[in-house]
Amino acid sequence: MIKSEKKKILSALLVIAFGVSVFLAGYYGEYAGDTISPAATLDLSQDSVADEVKYRDESGEIKIDFELLQAQNPDIYAWITVPGTGIDYPVLQKSGTEDIYDNYYLDHKADLSEGLPGAIYTQPVNSRDFKDSVTVLYGHNMKNGGMFSSLHEFEDSKFFEENRQVIIYTPDDTFIYEIFAAADFSDVLIPYEYDFTEDSEIRRYLEDVESCKVNFRHETEVVSSDKILTLSTCYSGRDENRLLIQAVLTEEIQA
Repeated sequence: MIKSEKKKILSALLVIAFGVSVFLAGYYGEYAGDTISPAATLDLSQDSVADEVKYRDESGEIKIDFELLQAQNPDIYAWITVPGTGIDYPVLQKSGTEDIYDNYYLDHKADLSEGLPGAIYTQPVNSRDFKDSVTVLYGHNMKNGGMFSSLHEFEDSKFFEENRQVIIYTPDDTFIYEIFAAADFSDVLIPYEYDFTEDSEIRRYLEDVESCKVNFRHETEVVSSDKILTLSTCYSGRDENRLLIQAVLTEEIQA
C-alpha cells in the first residue's frame, strides 16, 4: 500500500516536472536572445516584405534571407534600411540587358509584375558590390508613404540632424553610410551626366550637390576617393527636379 502510494506520488512529480520543462523550453525558444526565424514563403507583390525576410541570428546580428528572396527573383541582390524612416526594402537590378541605363524596375515590382510602386533599384551601369565611386538607387515617391517617399523627411533640418544612417545589406557584406546632404537636384541622369571614373567629375558632382543643398552636414568630410551612395526620388508636381539623399561609406562589415 505504501509502495503504491509512493509510485503515485513519484508519477505525479514526473508529470509536473515534464510539464514545467516543456513550458520552459517553449518560453526560452521563443524569447531567449530575441532570435527571429526566417520566413519559409514570400509574396513579393507586397509593398514591403521586411517582416518576412529580416531576422536575428544566434549572435543577435540582423540578417536578410537572401536565399529566399533570390529563389523568387535573382535580380534581388541587396537590401536597404534607412533608420528613422519606413524604408526597408530589397534592392534590384535588371539582369540580361545590354542597356546600362535600364529602368525596368521603375514600373515593375519585385515579383516581376508590371505597375506601381515598382521597386528600389540600381541601373546596370552600377556594379552590384557597392564598390563604385558613386552608386545611385532609385525609388518612387509614393502617396501612401511607400518606397522612397519618406526621404522627403530629410528636408526637415531637425529630422536631418537626428537621422544619419543608411544601411545596405548584401549576402557578403553590410555597408554603413553616413548621410551628409539632402539636395534639391535637377532630373539629369546622374551616371550619364558625370563620369565617375574621373576624380574631377566626382568633385564636380559633390560641388553641384552642395550648391543645391536643402540640408548639409559640413562636419562630415567627403573626398573623391570615398564610396558615395545616392538615393534619388521625385517631387510631387515637379517633374524637372529630384530629391537626392547623399551618404558616404563609413564602415563595411563582412558577413
